[in-house]
Amino acid sequence: MFESINRYIKVLKVPGNGNFPYCTCVLFDDEMKVLMDSSCGSDLAAKLKAHGLDVLLHTHMHLDHTGNTGELGPVQLWCHGLDAPGIRSVQTYLDMYGFHMFEGEQLGRKLAEHFGLQSRTVDREIVDGELLDFGRIKLRVIHTPGHTPGHCSFYDEENDILFSADIDLGPLGPFYAHLCSDIDDLLGSIQRCMDLKPTMVIAGHNGLVKGDLHAKFLAYRDKVISKEERIYRSISAPRSLDDLADEHNFLIPRLEFAYYQKYFNKHGVLKHLERLIKMGRLACAEGLYYRV
Repeated sequence: MFESINRYIKVLKVPGNGNFPYCTCVLFDDEMKVLMDSSCGSDLAAKLKAHGLDVLLHTHMHLDHTGNTGELGPVQLWCHGLDAPGIRSVQTYLDMYGFHMFEGEQLGRKLAEHFGLQSRTVDREIVDGELLDFGRIKLRVIHTPGHTPGHCSFYDEENDILFSADIDLGPLGPFYAHLCSDIDDLLGSIQRCMDLKPTMVIAGHNGLVKGDLHAKFLAYRDKVISKEERIYRSISAPRSLDDLADEHNFLIPRLEFAYYQKYFNKHGVLKHLERLIKMGRLACAEGLYYRV
């Protein structure tokens, strides 16, 4: 059911090795019983409900971190205030993703139906820098926006463990292909995690990460910069967003999500185009992007 990091910290063995639509879920089995993120599958959710939980701590609002919430029994739900609206309202969740753009309303409805999204009550809004005291385990809230506005990592200062959520140090780099993402914030958040110099990272989809963490954070950050440079190089002549979205992928190609591919590609490419315009490297006229 879990891998024990120590007496109080247990990383759940979730289906799919923690890949979407699941994630790395962590049980803090302390004076307070706290679960960090909940997309662990129904079997594990039933066992956790029987074990008894006091708090469900969401790192952010995404469905692959908030799944199975309704199967855990009566628990307090905590998350950062900037992501709380997307948990409290399914429609706000879809709006924050940007499904009202690019004729994506039907895709948004299909997503909500497929994953059974439900509006939830948020009992406590956590803030950057506060210390969450579970007993022996105390976690510092590290607000790490960019992936979502209220995305948080958590730092166990005594054990020098960073729970980095979707700054997950995976080989594909970060995901930021929706409306509420911000590349500059994301790059700053990666730097903030790196500056903590933890000896261990427990990542949202990559599990336990050790080794040369500084190099891993740098490589993860550089995935964003490399993608931006590829987009820039591909604009040797004026290009449209639709054209660029056919060429640059932001999702792992999976047959069951193929109809979402170009939609998310548009959001991801647009994030880089907007950033390149802000940097003075591109301009846009009549729907075409060109170098300046």
